Amino acid sequence: MTSIFGFIATLAFGFSAITAAYIALGLTLSSTIIVVKLLSEKRELQSLSGRLSLSILLIQDLVVLVMLMALSGSGEQAGNASMPLWAQIGLTLGKGIALATLIAGLSTYVFPKLLKVIGKSDELLLVFSLAWALGFATFVQLPIVGFSLEIGGFLAGLALSKSSVHHEISARIRSLRDFFTMIFFIVLGSQLRFEGLTELLLPALMLSLFVIAGKPLITLVILSRLGYKPRTSFLTGVTMGQVSEFSLILMALATRLGHVSEATTTLLTLVAIITIATSSFSIIRAENIYTWLAGALDWFDFQQGNAEKHQRVSTLKNHIVLLGVHRTGGELAESFIKHHQKFVIVDFNPDVAEHYAHVGVPVICGDASDPYIQELAGFAHARLIVSTLPNLSDNLSVVETVRNRKIKAKLIIMAQTEADTKVLYRHRVDYVLLPHYINGLHLAKILEHPRPHHHLASLRQQHLKALGA
Repeated sequence: MTSIFGFIATLAFGFSAITAAYIALGLTLSSTIIVVKLLSEKRELQSLSGRLSLSILLIQDLVVLVMLMALSGSGEQAGNASMPLWAQIGLTLGKGIALATLIAGLSTYVFPKLLKVIGKSDELLLVFSLAWALGFATFVQLPIVGFSLEIGGFLAGLALSKSSVHHEISARIRSLRDFFTMIFFIVLGSQLRFEGLTELLLPALMLSLFVIAGKPLITLVILSRLGYKPRTSFLTGVTMGQVSEFSLILMALATRLGHVSEATTTLLTLVAIITIATSSFSIIRAENIYTWLAGALDWFDFQQGNAEKHQRVSTLKNHIVLLGVHRTGGELAESFIKHHQKFVIVDFNPDVAEHYAHVGVPVICGDASDPYIQELAGFAHARLIVSTLPNLSDNLSVVETVRNRKIKAKLIIMAQTEADTKVLYRHRVDYVLLPHYINGLHLAKILEHPRPHHHLASLRQQHLKALGA
């Protein structure tokens, strides 16, 4: 719908049909980088509207990926006049299928095992992930393959997404992502051409208005028709109100192929700058805007929210977060499973993540002190957070997150020394586990048994079983 309306609007400004088609597609795509960053900062990635937004953005990225492949292939064969069009299309399609098969095989059979070993080292995981992404992007750009760097980078990311440490990779590259986002905006500004800018100003403003208001409205109507509540539809629609980075990549490729002029690229760049700046404010203030428009938006409740009747707004709510499952944490995890407690595990060890994932326990492989990992674990909605982490600084980071965000979850933290225990209590931890103190209590209970010698034999067998001996 956005492409159709955008195509008609662009034709009205006197552009040719092929140029209007490119601009319309560019207007349709929304920015994954901007939306993910803003929703992450608002801690709404796990909300229903956040999941809908990411789903829409993922489909858009996949569609434009196929288009970039087709255009790259046609550009590669453009100089070969002897090759018929059907052969060009077939060759490009064959290369695309071969790449997709390669990525599917690597993501299923190679990377899960490889990253389980590499993931035990933070530095090695980060270096490998970057080397793989850059290396594969370079490989895809080789003349024998003939696709663009952007396609290679996107496929490289997909190959890593099925490993147990993909959350840890996401957390580690966040600072680099922010850095390259800044570089992206610098490059975006450098692409502006001021020659003839006055003639493009009116079309840019009108098309920006269409993107900022029209795209969210189209999304609102469609999601409402699908049965989502006005609030969910509106919050999802607001995230669509900007032009994507892929739009500019697509337009740059079209310019190189001679399909559109440089003035067209300048026009879309100007629209991107206007819409990204405006929509960022809209996304941050989305709740306030919805409150202001709530009365009018009730008219869009076409299905009385039928699509949300069986939806859980948060995948994790009123649960236990268990940080670390080695030794003490492992015993707690087994107890939670036995008593059917709703809990999620956060552990840095990929082997642990794989083990508990196989038994159906939600597990996140990553650093518990990282805000991104904490959001995925649902700190804000937890009723209890138990940490068996040995590092005091990691535990203090968890405590500070809970206190600064005024999270109501109770905190149980394990300490290694009496000094650590005092520090944690000064930070208002609800209960601190001190192994030496707990050991004394446990031994006292054992010796209180009427037949302690017989009881020790039973406890010994249980202990050996737990140790796997």
